[in-house]
Amino acid sequence: MVIGNDGVALRDRIVEALFERLRGAESTLVADPDVSEQLVAQVDWILDRTFDRLGRPAGAGRLATPARHGSGVGETRARQNIHPVDSLSAATELFDVAFSIISADQDSAVSLADLARALNASIMDAVVPASIGYVDVLLERLAVAHSEERLSISRELHDRVAHSIAAGLQRFQLGGVDDASDPRLREGLQLFGAALDETRAIALDLRHAVGDKRLDEALRDYVGDLDDSGPPVETTVDGEPYRLSTAVQEEAFIIVREAVHNARRHSGAELIRVHSRWDRRTLTIVVSDNGHGFAHEAVRSGALGLIAAQERAELIGADLHIAPGLGTGTVLTLTIPRGREAA
Repeated sequence: MVIGNDGVALRDRIVEALFERLRGAESTLVADPDVSEQLVAQVDWILDRTFDRLGRPAGAGRLATPARHGSGVGETRARQNIHPVDSLSAATELFDVAFSIISADQDSAVSLADLARALNASIMDAVVPASIGYVDVLLERLAVAHSEERLSISRELHDRVAHSIAAGLQRFQLGGVDDASDPRLREGLQLFGAALDETRAIALDLRHAVGDKRLDEALRDYVGDLDDSGPPVETTVDGEPYRLSTAVQEEAFIIVREAVHNARRHSGAELIRVHSRWDRRTLTIVVSDNGHGFAHEAVRSGALGLIAAQERAELIGADLHIAPGLGTGTVLTLTIPRGREAA
């Protein structure tokens, strides 16, 4: 026999010892009944996997498998504002307690090395996806915060900045400045008009977000709402689009939106294309134009737009590549690994 048949009794001893330690450390995991119940279910899941690795005897019953474990546990704890330190400390205490109790069990004939490896692997099987689930919730909160911030900036641009520029233009016009006026005044009016158009365009762009849509739907709607102040934008899709996490969709949308906005304002292109290729492992979005492009050396290393785009890509684990193509247009490629979201 490798592991004793009475797994439930062994589990009860482990849980009792674990909770005693956690209460002594004033852990939040034992302060709330629902969280404590979830913790017991997670211990069941970890011990089941440990016993499977060590060789469960024929006829030995399994512990109750929790309905939510792995990433579900991390998501729940993040939404309950439980600090990850509490979860990691509990994992450390669980290893120590379970190792001591199982190794001392008279019905166990497992080597200490095998027990340590099996227990550690089972705990990590729970900790890693839980950590990912926790981070996903934080990224989702960040995406929501970014969305709210964009709406606030959009309102400020539209209600205050654009209004002030429009009022200044009106003053000039009421003052009799027209096509027959001093060329410098006419040039100033043109600059004011361009600034007003740009401000309104930025304010409109900032109002777009993914929300409850899929990324491909949000991009299509955004392109459909563009005005005639720049070159047309064409969207194409290869593969079957799928929903990504909220954070990934929002950050990817901002990167593509800014690329389209810059191409329309500065590339001198006749056409801009947004092509997305959806496959089982990755999503690749390519924004390309047939404009004048730019040279690598002409771009400041500290350019805020490029820095922000790279930071957003890194935040969601994506790869961002920009090929300037002086004289032949610019190509931006965003590659997002689907990873754990594949289903």
